[in-house]
Amino acid sequence: MSVKTIISIFLTAFLAAMYVKDILLLITDFIFAPLFRLRVKMVSFFGLSFILEEEGKWKASFTKKIPLIQHNVLRDTRKPFESFSEKGSVFLNIIEGISLVSASTAVCFAFRELFFKSGKTVAEYFAVGFACGMLFFCVKYVLITLYVQLIIMKKLGGYVEHLINRLRQGETFSALDLKPVSELGFKNPSPVEEEQYYMVYMGYLAETGNTEAMRQPSHMMLERLRERDFILQDGLKYYWLIYYFSDIEPDKANADLLLRKIENVIYSDNLPNAKRVLAYYAFDHEHDLEHAEELVSEGFAALEAGTFTNAERILERSLLTQLNTRIIKAKFNTDTRL
Repeated sequence: MSVKTIISIFLTAFLAAMYVKDILLLITDFIFAPLFRLRVKMVSFFGLSFILEEEGKWKASFTKKIPLIQHNVLRDTRKPFESFSEKGSVFLNIIEGISLVSASTAVCFAFRELFFKSGKTVAEYFAVGFACGMLFFCVKYVLITLYVQLIIMKKLGGYVEHLINRLRQGETFSALDLKPVSELGFKNPSPVEEEQYYMVYMGYLAETGNTEAMRQPSHMMLERLRERDFILQDGLKYYWLIYYFSDIEPDKANADLLLRKIENVIYSDNLPNAKRVLAYYAFDHEHDLEHAEELVSEGFAALEAGTFTNAERILERSLLTQLNTRIIKAKFNTDTRL
């Protein structure tokens, strides 16, 4: 058997191991996340996405086909936000790690006699490659988790987690007194850390009305996401960008670019921020007052139906109210931007 053929078999086996790892983590999170006031809210199989609505029903939608199995674990909004603890996410990470270690150990043990066997068949090479793949992804997961907990949490990423915990404890966005990343004093923050901070920082700027400060981080985020395939973890970044390029710096080309990449997710999302983003898009770019008003009403209804932090409720109600006022003025042809 040629070296090229063996390499092809190993690459195929590694791909299979990656998918098995993703499915194993998904099953683990479905079972154990509820123990920590968390919930699997979105699952995507190669672009076919399933989104969990607030009433507990799963809604299917199609996004761009990408060769990934993804899922998103978020706070269970049915539970009081005061009952949520950041330690829950850590404990869930530990359980995920145990699941991966157990699975990779079992696979390696099952195929242990094949590792040093000469003259392997195609199936045996695949089995060895699969075992190596499981071991690789297991070690990678453990190392990344340790890196996040022991290093990232002491840098900008840890500061972001601290801010999120303050919001969960009842503080508002405006109480956070945030600054641009360049003024925070963290040395060489990673792009991932900057993007995590962006999602909190935009909430602070929107609530305090400092829209001018939104420009620099939003254009930076746009350039990063422009050529990047959409993944579920980026959803909130897209929401803020579509809002920004609809209302703060109206640019329909940029807003449409972002909306096309996430349309099947945002149109299926019944949370207040999704309704608010679409309402601003309808008002600023489609000039459809009736549709915008309908979305605003749905946003207010979603606020009343779900359990949200004090910060989320105040911010979304404020932004929805601002748009509702402009819609009313527009209906009576008073001075408003359309």
